[in-house]
This record gives sequence, C-alpha cells and structure tokens, in this order.
Amino acid sequence: MGGYGSGRSGGRATTDIGLTLSLPKLMRDRLFRPGCAWGGSLVWTNTTTGEQVGSVGYEAHLGEESGRVRLYYTTTRWGGERHESDYWVGLTTTPQPFGGRRWWFVCPRTGRRVLKLHLPSGALTFASRRAYRLAYRCQRETPYDRALRRAFKLRDRLGADGGIGDYVAKPRWMRMKTYDRKLEEIWQAEGVVDGYLSVFLGKLNRRIGR
Repeated sequence: MGGYGSGRSGGRATTDIGLTLSLPKLMRDRLFRPGCAWGGSLVWTNTTTGEQVGSVGYEAHLGEESGRVRLYYTTTRWGGERHESDYWVGLTTTPQPFGGRRWWFVCPRTGRRVLKLHLPSGALTFASRRAYRLAYRCQRETPYDRALRRAFKLRDRLGADGGIGDYVAKPRWMRMKTYDRKLEEIWQAEGVVDGYLSVFLGKLNRRIGR
C-alpha cells in the first residue's frame, strides 16, 4: 500500500488502494493447493513500515479442475460501523496449450474469470477490477511518478534503503559484474528522475520570475 509518488488526483480509485488477492501468488506460495483442502490467514502489511493493514481468514477446497474458497473477515465502514463478511468464491480452470491447467477466480459480482480479486476501501466483498471500475495505478501516474517508482524498485532489488543518489552497497552474494550492471541501471533510472525534476524546477522558476 502507499507508494513513492503522489500521482494525479481525482478520477477512479486504483487497484493498489485496498487489499488484493492474487491467485498466481497464492498458488506459487502453496496457500492454495490443487487436490487439497487448506486454510489459514492471509495478512497484508505496509511495505514501508511493516505495519499490518489487513487480514483475511480462508478455507480453500481445490479439486483437479475446479474448487472454491471461503473468505471471512471484519471490515470497518466509513462511519465506523463494523461488518462481518463470510462467503464463498468459486474457482475454475482452463487447459493450457502445452499441458496443465490455469486456475482462475470466478468474480462474485460479474461471473468472469479473473486472476485477481480486490477489496477497495469501504467495500464488503472481494471482486474483480472491472466490478469496482478500478483503474491501474500506472494510468494515474505522471511520467515523473513512473520514473521514480522504477528507480526505487531497482534499488530495492539490491536491498538499498536510501534515497535517490545515495550509496548502494553490493550484496555479499552478488558477483561484481552483475552488481556493476545493476548499478548502471539504477544510475540511468535516477538520471531520468533528475531530468524530469530539472524540467519541473525550470518551469517553477519561470513562473516565479514572472
């Protein structure tokens, strides 16, 4: 949740505001397992502060080609009213060209197959992006926001927690050749950020000088 740039104001809510269930990630983390019944809790944390921002209990019952998952959690509405949610979401599969099957959520509101379900702030039910008319974050970002997000993403991959232009230490496990290549990618990305910032400051100075 949150981000490095403020983006544009107004318009539709974006997919990063609220909680998201990503089926590929749930399958990859083996929290959903074909041919098994599995349950537990899903927890979301703020990547910046480490603070827990949401949790959902679940029971996943998956066969070989279809299944369903029970979701139960408590939400707080805008007026402070607490609401208990407890419902089932269907899962289905489609064959893949080279064998195997791809798993999908069946959106509770549209009936469409989707890979992700979202619970925006104030909503009661996880549903698809289309059901809530959510925009992707990139549709609301300025070019400067995108450049800044890319620069920090590249820094994060090396475990760097400083700001733009700060020193980036080489991870012990990384080869020097790889480190140099990734460092060059960071400098290039930060050069783009500096370029947008210079343009902005130039426009600001011209306005002040009027």
